Amino acid sequence: MAHKRIAKIITSLLASALVLGMMQTSTLPFGPLSLSVCEAATEINGHTFAAESSGYRLYVDESDLSLVVEDKNTGAYMESSISYDDGKNNASWLGAMKSAVVLTMINGNDDTQQADLINDDVKKDIKYTDKGFTAELYWNKYRFGMTLEVEITDDGVKARIPDESIHEDGDSYFIGTIALYPYMGNSYLDSKDGYILVPDGNGALIYLNDKEGRFKSGFSGMIYGSDVGFDESDVTTLLKDRYNTISDSEKVIAPVFGIAHTDDEIAYLAIVEDGEARASIECIPNGVSVDYNRAYAKFTLRKTYTQPTSNNSTAGSLHIYESERSHSDLGVRYIFLSGEDADYSGMARCYRDYLITNGLLKASDTSYKTRVDFLGTERESWVLGTTPVVMTTVDDINEIYEELRSENVTEILSVYKGWQKGGLYDLPISSYSVESKIGGKAKLTKLINEAKENGIDLYLYNNALLINPDEKNATFNVVKKINKRRFELTTYMDVYKTLLYIIPSRSEALLNRFIKSYTQKGVNNLALAGITGTLFSYNYSGSNYTRYDTQASYASTVSKVAESTELIMEQPFAYLWSEAGAFLDMPLYTSAYIFEDESIPFLSMVLKGNMPVYAEYVNFEANKQEFFLKMVESGSFPSFYITKESSSELIYTNSSDIYSSEFSSYRSTIAQYDEKLGELNNLLAGATIEKHEILESGVVKVTYSNGVRVYINYGSEEQTADGLTIGSMSYEVGR
Repeated sequence: MAHKRIAKIITSLLASALVLGMMQTSTLPFGPLSLSVCEAATEINGHTFAAESSGYRLYVDESDLSLVVEDKNTGAYMESSISYDDGKNNASWLGAMKSAVVLTMINGNDDTQQADLINDDVKKDIKYTDKGFTAELYWNKYRFGMTLEVEITDDGVKARIPDESIHEDGDSYFIGTIALYPYMGNSYLDSKDGYILVPDGNGALIYLNDKEGRFKSGFSGMIYGSDVGFDESDVTTLLKDRYNTISDSEKVIAPVFGIAHTDDEIAYLAIVEDGEARASIECIPNGVSVDYNRAYAKFTLRKTYTQPTSNNSTAGSLHIYESERSHSDLGVRYIFLSGEDADYSGMARCYRDYLITNGLLKASDTSYKTRVDFLGTERESWVLGTTPVVMTTVDDINEIYEELRSENVTEILSVYKGWQKGGLYDLPISSYSVESKIGGKAKLTKLINEAKENGIDLYLYNNALLINPDEKNATFNVVKKINKRRFELTTYMDVYKTLLYIIPSRSEALLNRFIKSYTQKGVNNLALAGITGTLFSYNYSGSNYTRYDTQASYASTVSKVAESTELIMEQPFAYLWSEAGAFLDMPLYTSAYIFEDESIPFLSMVLKGNMPVYAEYVNFEANKQEFFLKMVESGSFPSFYITKESSSELIYTNSSDIYSSEFSSYRSTIAQYDEKLGELNNLLAGATIEKHEILESGVVKVTYSNGVRVYINYGSEEQTADGLTIGSMSYEVGR
């Protein structure tokens, strides 16, 4: 805390000096100062003025191409390199802390060597423009190079490495990863108040307080989830050798991260604009290796993987790297925020504006609807093959809708799973072929149309990623990892133990075939899953395909599907949001990593008012009261997974983990949620979330664009906020 006190004292003195015309800037080692500066300084902390925009000034140090970005209105700034060295860091760490680009190299099969702009002999050809600079970089020893382009914008700065500029001229060293400005906005221990925005699940914060060396690692997550094309099978914790007892971590759904220095009222939201499909977000608190807080994007050009030397699982294997690097521009946009905007609410607003401006988010009908999904049929093992387990027929759904209407639940969205002939795991779906035991095609089509007339949207569920090798021919068109071994998804269930992925072109062909068959019947509601929340590299017919290829294929497929269907998606990644009529299964929690200090509904704040967002199923939440309040806090709509028959019927199927779903048990709960959340969302009337804050009392306050304020109290005692009394584990609305 001493550094913070000293910095603030000197800040006050310097502010007085500025008033007297004695100084124009500071050279303090503790980060930005909130000073009112009108004229540009020639230098800040060894960085020379390079360019400016309407809102910001850019300073650069030519020795390492590190940056200082200064707010022209306030004089506050952030640095991309450390300006205070505590003397504990070796040469490699100092190289990482100061360099604009930090690389890991592959030499043989070792990808742990670092290359940077401090410790290596690097030729730099720097050319300045009216917006910034370009720097052609060449590592003489390692014989590779690239061009770094930095541009000041009206709202911040962009850093980019064009793919065509990357060249590797030698035969000994190759580029494994590239980190762009890994210390942008860094701070030393607790010298700054503020936090790191972590894209874990819906969103999390890591405070910039002194962590006292408690943590050995920080957050590291691949944008758009892990890559099964490379990842080895996890060592899974099993109960009785069959039940998986560890939940998967949440995915990085959107390519963003950020840092806020709240005491200086300056922050940035970083958006990975190029190369995100093969990039990871690294958010690391102080005490992890070094005493600095930092966050950055790390791009992968080559990965190492394990190549078995024979089909015998007990034989040896080789660790090798991709012979051809992946190809994509690499780019990060830093949008800076100041004043009252310099917090995570401001980050959410600016990301929403960015998405809308760039056509990546389009306004959908956000009218409130309660989601009531149904399971049609499953399968259980029989003497020869499997036999159907019928859970909810078309007639059952009609009856359930009637009962819900009697409870005044009339605004409903439903997804029907396991409607297809062969049941839920008869995958992939290639035609509108309906299981006769639920009523057949004519009855289902009639139900969809009649439901629409009554204000109910009923969608058919289609997982376009999976194939069941026990039910379908899986000899061809299935995903093989880069080591040419077939990827297998273990279910830990009894009937179908393994599922496979199908290649993107096959997903598109089968989807097109299904949609043509489906829409010919005059219906077109589709709930798409699988390909919406998965990306991977793969090998097919002797060629390797990267996640960039998969992303481009899925984006094209989904765009075409959206032209002929009313499309909603299960956990869609951000690059698909422009085509999504609704977001299904939004996580309301994070992965609960020990180094995360706070969970926030960041993605919900971005999407609320532009796209209806549905939470994961209420049925399977242990603390339903807290989960209800999470929906209130995030503006999410509720979801229920319902069957007419008792879930005990599923005990010998692959859906045996559905332990509570019978409609008779949830009828009153659905009605209660619909009444309370419907009333709340009718007050919001399509408004967006403008401010989310955690008050000193612990009460969460959410302010909407139409002036409505929602107060949530997760505590065990009642609290007062803005004149309202909020009971324990309750909420109140202010207008």
